[in-house]
Amino acid sequence: MATIYLSSTYNDLKAYREEAYRALRQSRQEVIAMEDYVASDLRPVDLCLRDVEKADIYVGLFAFRYGYVPLPEHNNPHRLSITEIEFRHARANNKPCLIFLLVEEKKKNWPAEFIDAHTGDDKGKRIDALRANLSTQQVVSFFSTPEKLATQVLAALMSNEVTKGLIASRALDHDLPPIVTWDIATQGPPYPGLLSFSRKYAPVFFGRELEVRALLDRLHDPEGRFLIVSGDSGVGKSSLVEAGVIPKLEAGRLPGWQTGLCVRMPASQGDRPFPALMKLVQPIAQQSGLMPQEIEEITRELERSPQSLSGHLRTLTKRGTDGKALVLFLDQLEEWFPKDEPTQPFAFQDFLSAVYQAAQEGVLWVLATIRSDHLHRCHHHSAMRTLLGGRSHYLLGPIQRYMLRDMIRKPANCAGLTITDQLVSILSDEMMNNPGSLPLLAFVLQELCEQRTPKGELSEAVYEKFNRLTGAIAKHAAKVEAKVQQQLGRNATALWPTLFRSLVVVDADGLPTRRRLPQTDLNLEQAKLVKVLIDERLLYSEKEGGTVSLSHEKLLEAWPALQRYVTTNKKQLLDHTLLKVRAQQWETAGKSRLRGLASAREAKDFQRAEVTRTPMTDEYLQVSHQFRTWRNWIVGLLGFICTILGGYASLDQWVQAQGHEGLESGMVAKFLLTRVGHRVGIDLLSPPMVRIETGSAFIMGNARREADEHEQPAHPVKFSRLFAIGQYEVTFREYDLFTWVTGKTKDKKFASDEDGGRGQRSVINVSWEDATAYAQWLSQQTGKGYRLPTESEWEYAARSAGKNPSWAGAKDEGQLKYYAVYDKEHTEVVGSKKPNGLDLYDMGGNVLEWLEDCWHENYEGAPEDGSAWLEAKRGDCGRRVVRDGYCYDRPEFLRPSHRCGADAGNRNSLTGFRLAQDIEP
Repeated sequence: MATIYLSSTYNDLKAYREEAYRALRQSRQEVIAMEDYVASDLRPVDLCLRDVEKADIYVGLFAFRYGYVPLPEHNNPHRLSITEIEFRHARANNKPCLIFLLVEEKKKNWPAEFIDAHTGDDKGKRIDALRANLSTQQVVSFFSTPEKLATQVLAALMSNEVTKGLIASRALDHDLPPIVTWDIATQGPPYPGLLSFSRKYAPVFFGRELEVRALLDRLHDPEGRFLIVSGDSGVGKSSLVEAGVIPKLEAGRLPGWQTGLCVRMPASQGDRPFPALMKLVQPIAQQSGLMPQEIEEITRELERSPQSLSGHLRTLTKRGTDGKALVLFLDQLEEWFPKDEPTQPFAFQDFLSAVYQAAQEGVLWVLATIRSDHLHRCHHHSAMRTLLGGRSHYLLGPIQRYMLRDMIRKPANCAGLTITDQLVSILSDEMMNNPGSLPLLAFVLQELCEQRTPKGELSEAVYEKFNRLTGAIAKHAAKVEAKVQQQLGRNATALWPTLFRSLVVVDADGLPTRRRLPQTDLNLEQAKLVKVLIDERLLYSEKEGGTVSLSHEKLLEAWPALQRYVTTNKKQLLDHTLLKVRAQQWETAGKSRLRGLASAREAKDFQRAEVTRTPMTDEYLQVSHQFRTWRNWIVGLLGFICTILGGYASLDQWVQAQGHEGLESGMVAKFLLTRVGHRVGIDLLSPPMVRIETGSAFIMGNARREADEHEQPAHPVKFSRLFAIGQYEVTFREYDLFTWVTGKTKDKKFASDEDGGRGQRSVINVSWEDATAYAQWLSQQTGKGYRLPTESEWEYAARSAGKNPSWAGAKDEGQLKYYAVYDKEHTEVVGSKKPNGLDLYDMGGNVLEWLEDCWHENYEGAPEDGSAWLEAKRGDCGRRVVRDGYCYDRPEFLRPSHRCGADAGNRNSLTGFRLAQDIEP
């Protein structure tokens, strides 16, 4: 492995630099570039000259800019550009120099701001002279595209006898003892374990050089003052910023060679962002001359007027940073967002707006990290949406194999340790098969360092005892659990669930994340347990007595006991979030005593989950209880009234008997119910129906391989009559009137909505017998013949008259979400999705629908005229066909051909119905 110094001007050639850098790294060469510098007392030009001397080979890229010229007093009496100084120094030190010049033809389409002939003070004379001088060198190539340059660089290295010999000789030097730069005795292992690489680990942070350079590049963009780094959990976002980018900024890599003063603001600082920020910048404030009481007053003002942040920070940085630029690192942004609805107003939204404004006004720079599965939380913030739509958003992908080799080997070498090529390959292979597992890799390497051989070797044999990469955490956690059991005895069993519940939160989207737990909230036994877990590195506390949290969110998957707890108790954990969400929404809506209150089922869930209560949630639950009591009294009264009405053959007869011949029965029912306070709209008008034109035959069933045997054999059906089918599924509003007025359900009880809501939602908990009784009653009231659809009518209608073979309305599964209600906890209002080609709604999802047909195991002998298939061919009429799919079904069960059977008297939360009619030709 040879060491190569890569030199060029920056902004004009950044795409070319990136390709050359990538090619050199993938060919396993060491690359030195200015972007990789960490903090140092040396000036940039001195750093460059030092590293030119260290390098084996110089590679220079030149376009049409002369480049940055250091001040004469900075060892530059001849006012040369830093790129020319590097080249001259390399040649003076007898380094092999490979020169690459951008072809002159590119100048025609090259941006004018990158051509000194257009924008330079000397009209391009210095760069022209330098290019003429360089073209006389022995190894000169001309390039036109980044990809061609990468190929030319590698070809030049291997064709030049001197550079080829250097590369070969450095490969032979591979086994020489490395230079030790990390004292393992005082600094510990050069790997952070489950924690991210902090600035302490910057000297041993390897493998991410390309991404570091990319982020530094984006800081130079006009919109680069606020950068968001997103990526999957465990991909190394925090490490990249804190150990990779920030040390470069502190070394003067901000635009204009400005030095950064970096402040990291993790979510563990507290729930109120402005006080947390002021606490972090307190040293700056004090250096600027502010007294503690003045800092407190600024903090209060920021919470009252967030837009004043820019002015205050401008004052502080002008007097308290010694000319350095303030860089704010918002680590793990997802933990700052509330775990409830992201659309709700809250302090962090105001904080983000203020920080964004300060960045755009040039007061500070901002770097933020966030998990990709939480990016949607930024979509509700206009400034964040702007950032996500451009180069201010950097998506960090999985680690590449060539990066892994450096990430594994080089820190060990810096600490004077050795690791075999075989073990490096094994670890690299496992990482490639388990993307997003960098914390597990660092944990394993940390353990290997602590159990190294007397000769300082990281052993394969020890690694195998760890149960390899994916099992190392589980094995370690099992030892820790045994240790806890030994120390705390019987109390340990009861402590685990309580601790896990305090360390994990499930947000409104069902995503588990870690929660920061104040150690002051712990009792004595819990504190003992937490101390053991901190000592064993499963938990982490940033400071003594502060908050404590899981060392990394990867533990949610890798710690078996924790994973089981989250999986088993996800509903209860979600209830912790749900109560806060519901109470906040209720308070925002004005604390209505009629709307937005908790149902009886929700109240039981909150109680079962032992959710943390606050004065606001207590008031919300109390008002909810009062409303349910009042509602039950009203429903009881209505039931009594309806029992009286039930003695008549129909509501119309009751109206006539009371002398109200001119009143419509539906209006009378509505009048009675609203007079006693129940706000329900009742409508006895005929439900909207869609006339189905039956043309040529269609193929019913599914002949494809993935189809269930119940859907076969596929067979032709040609209807012998015209029919209409309900545009919507029958709703609670329609069915409740039937129940109130007639009491003709089997047990005269209202159909339960399972706390999912009534009104215009599809009715559920109705049997086939109930659905048939409703159709008969509605037919009597309206004089129109209503019935349940036949199975062939339903499938023909769902397929948009047989035209759509796969989904009801959707062309493919990717569009299904626009047409079907599925993967939901409850049903939705009918018609909330798009209709299919016949203007029919909810033919996929929401509820299963009762049909007229008796159940048959397959279509052998099925009628081909569209009629209901009853007892012929061994049909079971004690069971009836149900079609469609229900609200929390999976997509594969929403196919129009999918069918199943259910007992005719069965009621459940999955099944409702829609109506059909015969139409005279």
